Amino acid sequence: MPPSGRASGYNRCIAILARHHAMRLPHACHLLLLLCPAWAAADVQTVTILTDNGYPPYSYEAAGQAQGIYNDILRAASSQLRGFQIELKPVPWKRGLAELENGKALALSPPYYRPRERPYMQPYSVPMLSEQVVAYCRAAVAQPPRKRWPDDYRGLRFGNNAGFRPGGDAFWSMVGQGQIALEEAADVRTNLLKVIRGHLDCYLNDKLAIQLELARLQQQGLYAPGALLLTANVSEEQGYVGFTDRDQGRFPYKQEFLRQLNQALSDMKRSGQIDRIISRALDAARAQSAPPSF
Repeated sequence: MPPSGRASGYNRCIAILARHHAMRLPHACHLLLLLCPAWAAADVQTVTILTDNGYPPYSYEAAGQAQGIYNDILRAASSQLRGFQIELKPVPWKRGLAELENGKALALSPPYYRPRERPYMQPYSVPMLSEQVVAYCRAAVAQPPRKRWPDDYRGLRFGNNAGFRPGGDAFWSMVGQGQIALEEAADVRTNLLKVIRGHLDCYLNDKLAIQLELARLQQQGLYAPGALLLTANVSEEQGYVGFTDRDQGRFPYKQEFLRQLNQALSDMKRSGQIDRIISRALDAARAQSAPPSF
């Protein structure tokens, strides 16, 4: 029995052979074995999803491959699709956004839901998982406690991952008014090193990503525990697969692919498969050595 995603190819192959019913059975069986696998494979549509190459442990590039929790989730989802297979392509985050905006790429993982800021990104998949956004600051600026977000952070210098907009509208309004200084870098490690070295005061990002990177920096002797403190639990964000709406029909399979992807992700949540992927990925990330300091 062929896999369901390839069934139509096998069916067409068998139908053609059936029309030649006078063909001797051994010859027909031989042709079936030769032709049908190739025809069936041609029925599988490869769908490229761009992935953030600098957001460990969730999405990053290692040895030219897309790694991290979101990418593990998408690989597992790919095995449940019928007639589609997912190809993951790690790219810098800003490049991924630009390719969706100009309609050259179909999808990007893992944006937060930002329909007003990114009107070119519609629709979104169902959320893959939730992330907790927090602020970490140098101990010297964390006292007295800064309890009101973002009002108590006026006058500070923040690091941020390029292309991301965590923190809420009030935070970004203060950035726009010059009340908070913002400097962007490519990844978690670069931003944290800037804060540790006193070039910045605080860093805003996912709690788990920060904690794992600080653990790696500590192992390398680049971070002393307590030098940075968690000062604010800012929000929860969910990671999605975002699709372009600027493709002008370039990806005619978009809606069917999205329907199947949403079904696969929902099934994986209900079965606990996503939780198991997260646990395995975090165990691996805690044991992973970090790249050399810049």
